[in-house]
Amino acid sequence: MEREYTIYLDMVFLINFLMDYILLWAAARFSQVNTSFLRLALGALVGAFYSLALLLPSLNFLLSISLKILFSVVMVLTAFPYQGFRRFIQSLGYFYIVAFTMGGAVLGALYLLSEETDIYQIVKGIFIFIANIKFTWLFVAAAAAFFLVKYGVTFVKSNFLKSFFSVPIIIRFGNKEVSARALIDTGNQLRDPLTQRPVMVAEYDLLKKILPSEISKVFDEGNDIDLEKITSVLENTNWVSRVRIIPYSSIGKYRGMLLGLRPDEVLVITSDGIVKIKDIIVGIYHKKLSPEGNYRALLHPEVLHSTIGY
Repeated sequence: MEREYTIYLDMVFLINFLMDYILLWAAARFSQVNTSFLRLALGALVGAFYSLALLLPSLNFLLSISLKILFSVVMVLTAFPYQGFRRFIQSLGYFYIVAFTMGGAVLGALYLLSEETDIYQIVKGIFIFIANIKFTWLFVAAAAAFFLVKYGVTFVKSNFLKSFFSVPIIIRFGNKEVSARALIDTGNQLRDPLTQRPVMVAEYDLLKKILPSEISKVFDEGNDIDLEKITSVLENTNWVSRVRIIPYSSIGKYRGMLLGLRPDEVLVITSDGIVKIKDIIVGIYHKKLSPEGNYRALLHPEVLHSTIGY
């Protein structure tokens, strides 16, 4: 005899909305897309209404794979600002990774904790299970999403990104240049407030041999860099037109200031050739960027559009 289920539409809508919001939030954190609560909520609404529509027998065609993909695309486009096709595909990929992780966590918990003796019946009746999902399983899915964000992003950054997005660069000031490896850092959103040029960050020790002695002297005096003093000593040199003051915030440093210099060009060496970038600012960081020395500069993600794509 078939088991009868009572479905409360308001609970189905609420729980699916919360799960979709957590899913989109985690995908945004993973892909490091700047979005807002409103956009995430609108994207979650699309998913929640889709879940309700699946309960109507006349709309069974919505269960097709093509329409499921279509609705996930609509959710991502609604929740995340469009930043180009490649960026969208990346965000959609993270959306599916988080979705599979959350779904797998719920199914795993269901397998371990359910009183059903026939797991086949659980899988066969997964749609009924989803329609009658309890807040208990919502917590399991949320825990999986938070775990993935907390440890998954760190793993990707420390392993995959550092090897795949590490490129050789050359920084030129006049007839002097230095070379190093740079990490294309998707978390770097620094821009020159005056010109809106993207800012790459480079270690002072890397740039020291090509910087004027006036700058080196101030940096060598200590960790607290006197930016006013630097601009003052450069006032009568041709370097003064290169100077930029870049505001930034980081852990333990709120409203900090970074000395930026406008280079003649930065060369990014890729497998397809050398890309010359002129509209960029080099921010000078007085500490090591990588304790292991794997890279000595952080490139702005905008550089990806002209090098390897994103």
